[in-house]
Amino acid sequence: MDIRTYNSFDLYTLLNDTDVTIVKGDEDIRISAIEYDSRKVEKEGLFVAIEGIETDGHKFIKDAVENKASCIVLQENRLDEFGFLLEQQDIAVATAKDTRKALSQISARFYGEPSLQAVVIGVTGTNGKTTTTYMLESVLSRAGFTCGVLGTINYRWKDKVINASHTTPESKDLHEIMSIMVLDGVDCIIMEVSSHALSLLRVDDIHFDCAIFTNLTRDHLDYHITFNDYFMAKVRLFEILQKSHKQKKAAFINADDNYGRQILNWRERYAYPLFSSGITSNADYHCLESSIQISIKGTQFAMDLPFAKQFTMKMTGRFNIYNALGAIGVADFLNVPVGKIVTGISVLSSVPGRFDTILSPEGFAVIIDYAHTNDALEKLLLSVRSLKPERIITVFGCGGNRDKTKRPLMGKVSEDYSDRVIVTSDNPRKENPEAIIQDITSGMKTNRYQVIVNREEAIKHAIYIAQKDDVIVIAGKGHEDYQIIGTKKYHFDDREVARKYIQERLGK
Repeated sequence: MDIRTYNSFDLYTLLNDTDVTIVKGDEDIRISAIEYDSRKVEKEGLFVAIEGIETDGHKFIKDAVENKASCIVLQENRLDEFGFLLEQQDIAVATAKDTRKALSQISARFYGEPSLQAVVIGVTGTNGKTTTTYMLESVLSRAGFTCGVLGTINYRWKDKVINASHTTPESKDLHEIMSIMVLDGVDCIIMEVSSHALSLLRVDDIHFDCAIFTNLTRDHLDYHITFNDYFMAKVRLFEILQKSHKQKKAAFINADDNYGRQILNWRERYAYPLFSSGITSNADYHCLESSIQISIKGTQFAMDLPFAKQFTMKMTGRFNIYNALGAIGVADFLNVPVGKIVTGISVLSSVPGRFDTILSPEGFAVIIDYAHTNDALEKLLLSVRSLKPERIITVFGCGGNRDKTKRPLMGKVSEDYSDRVIVTSDNPRKENPEAIIQDITSGMKTNRYQVIVNREEAIKHAIYIAQKDDVIVIAGKGHEDYQIIGTKKYHFDDREVARKYIQERLGK
């Protein structure tokens, strides 16, 4: 899908009041495109060289020049490396102390500050972001909002769906797609905000109305190095909300999470209200513990604050109540009538790859879930355990070239809460699958697990050993329809594979 927009600015107007300084060239030249990928640069294009995670945009400045860029923006402290730019006749040169920040500022202006033209809700946390955005979409759509959603599974609005390249796109792409949504009549944008996006300044120039914090558990320590760095990356969302130009804004925090409570203790830092939600804590949006009923077909719970209402969800699991409470809080803040909130929560049938349930005619169930951290896996398995199955058979692996510290922890959790465990491959990427599995099994102490490296064979084995009233949990990939081996993507969908072997077992 071609989602480009076509705008044009003179260079001075585009860069005025940003942190970018023009050091050479005509301030009146036209800029009709912003790019950080030199391969996409064309005439009248402005190329911003950003230092990425895996590569450095400064290496491609010559390519951008060859592609007829009208302006190059580079790091101020690296101008001396590119003296040849000052000799180029038809190219303007500008510098910034941080070109990532510059890209965000320039993109917001170039695409017309789309976040000022819609309600914008950001959801951050380790687990639950995707489900919370689906809940918000369901509720707010019924309240009359035209919603656009940016998240892990896809970017979607009205009848348009784009496969997601990142949970939160690069700032240029983010402002562009938001501007397209707004031009297409979207008046509420709901987005997952990842820790990577926050630390890489991708959302710095978005004017949020509301922010939600779901929880914080071990993940992404391959990137953030320390858990505190990871936590502080998440906290940046609330600092960005602080500087938002929206007049009415608020944050909604899971008070039953240790890190959520820490954020709530920092209330005095912020000029907007922080509302709490929870089950075990005394929260602004409170679910009655005694009201919770969970089955394979869904969940029921009741709230006593701020309104006494009974809720029914088609999704299973205590963790989904926490996701619902965050969505309910935002909807209430946006003055959505309580009846529409109740309906919006109740009609959402499922979220792709989140507790996706397949029932076998032979009496066992298969649950496919994206859980890929030890905490998410523990919550998933506890939710399954609450259904009182005969046995839990868990199939999972861990991704390669990602946080290695969680692997033995996930192994231990799977063993603690399952009757049988099959350890297999996930997305090994450039790592040896057997080495990843060895990291996982180092945290396992019993003989209740076995290793089947091939993921399809592992799922097949689980289905063939399942008995009546067993539940098979296939964790880690959820909605993903691919497996990454080396640098290549191969089609692989846990849901398709599970259905295939359920039918094969039936002799069909």
